[in-house]
Amino acid sequence: KGRSTRVFTASELGVDTLAETSNNDEDLTQLESYETTVLREIIARPNLSIKGLAKRLSEELDQVIVERTIARLLEKKQICAEDKLNMSRTSMIKTVKLIGTEIQLADLRGARMKAALGALQAAGGEMDVDDIKAAEGPTIAAALKRLEKKGLVSFGIRENRSGAQFESLPGQKQAFTPNDQQQNALDELNKGDSHTYLLHGVTGAGKTEVYLQAAANVLAQGKQAIILVPEIALTPLLIGRVKARFGENVAALHSGLLSSQRVQEWRRIRSGEVQIAVGARSALFAPFDNLGLIVVDEEHDDSYKQGDGVRYNARDLAIVRGKMCGCPVVLGSATPSLESWTNAHEGKYKLLVLSKRATPRPVPKIELIDMRGLPPNQIIAAQTTATLRAAFDRGEQAVVLFNRRGYAPSIACPGCGATFKCPSCDVNLVLHQRSHKLSCHYCGFYRNYSPDCKACGTPFDIVGYGTERVEEALKVLFPDINIGRMDADTTATRGAHHRILDDFRVGKTQLLVGTQLVAKGHDFPKVTVVAVVGVDHILNLPDFRSVERTFALVTQVAGRAGRGQRPGTVILQTRHPEHAVFRLLSHPELSNSDEIFFQQEHRQRRILRFPPCNRMVLIKLESVKREKLRQNAHNLTKILKQKRARGIEIMGPVVAPMPILVGRHRMQIILRSPDLKAFRSWLQLVRPILRSASKDGVRVSLDVDPKHLM
Repeated sequence: KGRSTRVFTASELGVDTLAETSNNDEDLTQLESYETTVLREIIARPNLSIKGLAKRLSEELDQVIVERTIARLLEKKQICAEDKLNMSRTSMIKTVKLIGTEIQLADLRGARMKAALGALQAAGGEMDVDDIKAAEGPTIAAALKRLEKKGLVSFGIRENRSGAQFESLPGQKQAFTPNDQQQNALDELNKGDSHTYLLHGVTGAGKTEVYLQAAANVLAQGKQAIILVPEIALTPLLIGRVKARFGENVAALHSGLLSSQRVQEWRRIRSGEVQIAVGARSALFAPFDNLGLIVVDEEHDDSYKQGDGVRYNARDLAIVRGKMCGCPVVLGSATPSLESWTNAHEGKYKLLVLSKRATPRPVPKIELIDMRGLPPNQIIAAQTTATLRAAFDRGEQAVVLFNRRGYAPSIACPGCGATFKCPSCDVNLVLHQRSHKLSCHYCGFYRNYSPDCKACGTPFDIVGYGTERVEEALKVLFPDINIGRMDADTTATRGAHHRILDDFRVGKTQLLVGTQLVAKGHDFPKVTVVAVVGVDHILNLPDFRSVERTFALVTQVAGRAGRGQRPGTVILQTRHPEHAVFRLLSHPELSNSDEIFFQQEHRQRRILRFPPCNRMVLIKLESVKREKLRQNAHNLTKILKQKRARGIEIMGPVVAPMPILVGRHRMQIILRSPDLKAFRSWLQLVRPILRSASKDGVRVSLDVDPKHLM
């Protein structure tokens, strides 16, 4: 059974109204400010109830104001209301069982009771109540009650353990003969010591096979295992491989499942029906009582960090749970985070190295293509085109990576200079050509797109490119080739991720274009060419981890090439071929290029006092009132500096690199210290000050060990 909840979405009029509203809250009346704040939240997070909206806005508006504001927005037709049915989350099912003797049943009178009796006997004596109601009609419930009073039936409950019908990709059970390095890693893991291991293996080194062998050893001892992947999109692939090895002895746990599915999977784990849990961050909390192994695959990935609500890094929390349960924790990656690399070299983690691929093929070399001097609208270089064409002519496949979705990041009118910015985030709206929309990727605001400027009639100039435009350019270059695209837009519907990868796996598509989703975990033996297009925008981000992210992404996607019988080639297009990270990646003679990179990057971080050489805390302040935010930020910084302990550095306050997000102005303060113990003690001391700073409509939040500073 379910009950309905009223939820709200923005109307076209509401979107248009917000587009014309000032970004500065001081320019609005109080009522206009309330309406703008609530409207922005509804656009950013559609289908929230009044209770949900009030919770989101609790530090700015009380529930009464939210309710009155919603009433005004409904009256103005700027939002729409819908009653949404909420299905019960319980996995308990009511049953009815036949318990009367044959003599008692023979004396039974009453047509409806006899109908109930016949249905139960036909079903073998027991049925779910919902099933018998569906078969005999809802009025059968009264007949069942009369049968219960006569002592002929009894009601009970059972757990629904049918298992969530989650998406999984087919996997093949393969005979596994470990090489020397894999066997050394397994020997170490099979000791069962409660250590943290960094499994540093090149792409294609067989890290997943090591995970599965270690899990098999744990299961043979009657224990359980958790395997984490950084993104929900990667779970079908891994679940397919785990199922091929262990059958149905696996549960999936991640937020992409329906709530009822998550409850079912959670109950299957708790009841002992399954011994392996696979999933994203939330799988770490699987209710196993005899945990023998935790694996964190692609441990370097930023997706392991929970960015809002209760902030935590699932990788670090996995280590904590491993210590609590006395089991080994494996952090696996071809490009470990600099933090994990440092911990391994300082002896905090045990380092396990897989320096060669499981197959005889070497890691492919990376060829740099200098895009300087080429027209800015030339997406694919001639050399890239020639290499791709040669691969297709040989019957091979290719992957093209561009890590920005949409058609183009902005448009502009050459006639009158008009541009489109998000009124809530002050960033350019991204053009999505297929849906004819200009969208904000931060808050969800959108405008309908037409190719000509409404003000002067001039056709818009399209500036830059995204995966849609890259796909379009490739279709012009290779009209005879079937091309697939995988990004957040094409995988938004249920089953789309499975379909795109399956089409590529069976050869229905020969070229796969996509964002970083194509770079992780996939094994396509026929892929021999990988082209990395437009990687410069990642390198140029104003963040101290941008070089590390560039190195990791290029290395990961390069590993998709040459995994079969034929050697692979990786092409990297850049306008910065002289950058140290690209020079290092393009030198195949340096077999330890990753080690050289880590040493160079660690040296720079130490000079600049950035993590992992220093620990860092980012204090984020947000408010719709810019002046109030500025005052509170400066006051908080002043108080913290008065309380500052030795070795604690306080920087700021400064306006955040993204100064406005969902209508809230943003500032930040950075704290850092080389002494973790002293840092923790001081943070405990100033904790009441930080808590009391959230007032007057200013939100204050702490991000410990931030993954980015945007």
